[in-house]
This record gives sequence, structure tokens and C-alpha cells, in this order.
Amino acid sequence: MNKTILPGLAALIGLLFLSGCGRKETIRELPPVPVAIGRAVIKDMPLEISTFGKVEAYSVPIKTMVTGPVGRFSIKPGDYVKNGDVLLEIDRRPFAAALQQCQATLSKDRILLEDYNRQAEMKEQLLTTRAIDFNSTRTARAQAESHRAVVAADEAAVKSALLNVEYCTIRAPIEGRVGDLLVYKGTVVKANEETVLELVQLKPIYISFAPPQTELPRIRRYFAEGRLKVSAGVPASEGAAGEGELTFIDSVVSPASGTVKMKAVFANDDLRFWPGQFVTVTLTLAVEKNCVVVPSRAVSVGQDGSYLFVVKTDSRVEYRPVREGRTLKEETVILSGLKGNERIITDGQLRLYPGAKVYESDSKNLPGSSAQNGMSSPKGKKS
Repeated sequence: MNKTILPGLAALIGLLFLSGCGRKETIRELPPVPVAIGRAVIKDMPLEISTFGKVEAYSVPIKTMVTGPVGRFSIKPGDYVKNGDVLLEIDRRPFAAALQQCQATLSKDRILLEDYNRQAEMKEQLLTTRAIDFNSTRTARAQAESHRAVVAADEAAVKSALLNVEYCTIRAPIEGRVGDLLVYKGTVVKANEETVLELVQLKPIYISFAPPQTELPRIRRYFAEGRLKVSAGVPASEGAAGEGELTFIDSVVSPASGTVKMKAVFANDDLRFWPGQFVTVTLTLAVEKNCVVVPSRAVSVGQDGSYLFVVKTDSRVEYRPVREGRTLKEETVILSGLKGNERIITDGQLRLYPGAKVYESDSKNLPGSSAQNGMSSPKGKKS
């Protein structure tokens, strides 16, 4: 019985073996993955510090130099005036009368001085002939010198009265914009006490900002080497950022905030900045040349650090570890691991693996892309 069963089993095993050897296994390759493709570029990248700031203006409170009623205004609130333009006038009639009185007194005393001088000269001549004594001559000379001092005082009084008349016309000490009027026509104002209006200088204008104290050594180093450019913009504004220059670094660090106050001056010819506005500020320290730069969304972060996918000539991707530098306006500097002009994947990385075949597609149509998710990068953005 055993002999009958063994040949049957051997035949069955042989048939199964021959059937297995005759079957060909096939492995199907995965289809190409749609991705967005970009290139690494070589470009200059500014070294910047970004923060927030506030617009500040130089303002002058306008006060009168004489006491009297306001006669008329030559401006209205909101007017833009030049240096020297007439702002308002104080009633000058009492000051003009005082000037005339001083001038009349001066004329009278000058005539008296001429008479005293003639008398002194005459007595000097009589003294040489011994017609009069020396005491009479000395008295005449003293009277002339005394009245010369009176004339000098009169001349000073005329100058003072003339100044008062000139002070009745209040002129703009700087170029700027007129604020609200604080007094009205007919109001009696006291000299050097009441502010009648405020004049605000808008061109140039200043922006103060306070970067953290950790940036102070770097800022001071670059500031000592030359001028530093500062750009500022108004949030939610459509206009381009204004360009200015760093002019001031405070001497102390604020112990409360750990920041250092700085100021930049802006020409503000187009009046884009207004006193009191909050603005975004970017201080440019230097410009680094020939950096390898990629879109920030191309860089991902894994367990071993940052990486990206490079597209080879056969349309397959290579997993490439890289070392990141700083990120600026959705662009990241690659310090090592990538060369300029290499093709990289900028969207659609979620379905990739080393060696995967890809084809280029619109990033808006890619599943899981940053365009669909509203994300700027598959990794956290570096500041």
C-alpha cells in the first residue's frame, strides 16, 4: 500500500512544481506623481531685521511775542505752509504808536546832543584864550557825553519798539502743516504764554522702532561701517514701502522690554507717513552675495533635519538633505546640499518617495498642496 501511494504523491508534487515554474510574475510600476517644479536660483539676499515702529514728527507750538488781540489769520487748519509764511497778525496799532513816540524822542535828543557838542567845542576854543576857566569846559564836555548816552538809549528803545511791531506778524518758523486753531480773531493773547496753533513738520519725518537688545551688537557693527537703509510701510496699504536712513541709536536698553530705541529719517515727499501711525519697519544691515535660494515651501523637515526633492534628468526625484539659512519673504537660503539652477519640487511632496517618477502639473490642482491647504510651506516657517 505504501508503494502505491508514494508514486502518486511524487507525480502530484512534480505537476505542482512544473506549474509553478511555468508562471511568470509581473511587478507593476506606480504611475508618475503630479508635482509643481521650480529651480534653485543664485541671487543676492539682504540681511534684515523686521519689527514695528511709530511715526513721529517735529512740532512747534506757536506763541505770540507780544500781548494783544488777534487781528486776522492768514491760514486755516490743515494748510501746508513754508518757512517764513505769515500765519496770523496781532493788532499792531498800539505798538506802531509806541514806535513813533520812541522815534520822536530820539530825534529830540539827537538835536540836543548836537547843541551840547557845539557848546563843548566853543568852550574848548575859549579855554585856549583863557577867556573861561577849565571847570566850565569840563562841565560842557560832561553834558555832551551824558546826552550821547541818552541818544544811545533812545536808539535802543526804537529798536525794541520796532521789534514789537514786527512781532505782531507771526510767521512760520518751519515748513509744515497747520494744526487746529486754539484761539480766534479778537482773542487777547499774552506774550509767551498761550499757544495759538501748532505747526507739524511732515517733510522730513521720523520713525522710531525698538529691536531686541540681542540685535544691538550686530546693528552697531554695521552702523559704524556706513549708512543703514530702513524701509517702512503702512499695514494694509497698497503703496510701496518708503525708504529712509537710520540716524539714532539710544544710549540705554529699556529694562522693561529688553529693547533699544532707534530712529530713522524719511524724506516723506509724498506724505505717505502721518504722525502717530504704526508701521512695519525693516532695517537692512547688509546684502549677502550669490546665495542659493529656493521657495520656502520646497523645504520640508523630517526626523533627520531639513530636506527637499531634486528632479533628475530622467524625471525621477532624489531625496536631498540640506542645511537651511534664513528665510525672507517666502524664500529660504540653502547653505549646503543644493546647487544653483537645480530643479526642485515646490508642491506635491506628500506622495513622493526616493526614486519616484514625476510630471509637472499646476500646483493648484495638486492633492495636499500648499495652494489647496492655504499653507506657505510643509514645514514651520523660519523667522
